[in-house]
Amino acid sequence: MPKQVTDQTDRTDPTEIRVIANMVVGADGCTTLNGSSAGLSSPEDRIRFHALRTSADYIVIGGNTARKEPYLKTPVPLIVLTRGELPQEVAPNPRASKFNGPIREVLATLRGVVLIEAGPAIVTHALNEKLIDELHVTLTKNTTGENCINLIEITDGYKEIFREVVGNEEFITFTPLK
Repeated sequence: MPKQVTDQTDRTDPTEIRVIANMVVGADGCTTLNGSSAGLSSPEDRIRFHALRTSADYIVIGGNTARKEPYLKTPVPLIVLTRGELPQEVAPNPRASKFNGPIREVLATLRGVVLIEAGPAIVTHALNEKLIDELHVTLTKNTTGENCINLIEITDGYKEIFREVVGNEEFITFTPLK
């Protein structure tokens, strides 16, 4: 079984950057249900989500994610990619800051482990630019959501290194083709 980044011992060299992304996807490619990824998530998915967070030095999200998901508290600094002001939904988080620019630019300023928990537009863009070192996907049986993606298309240029079936879900990890 391939090694998964899940704890402090897996941290990258603090002078380098390691970019991990995490997303939940329905069988039809949906990434949200009623506007939020929480409707697609399960207890097992949440356990894995929080395990990934234990390895992170930063969390990066987009403005839409900031407005629709619960980010009032984060264990590490939260960087919100947004053109406007910091969304009011995350403004009370003392670790939250905004960055007005593309993901490539914010990543160029960071070192350590960066966890992207953004929506499909940012994750797809980062995958297309080969900025992501490890993509974790929870594939659910749900087929009634919104913001659909084609998982095969967005992971072009990446290879599957891990797959585990737990109940009605598949947990898949991708890394870039070398």
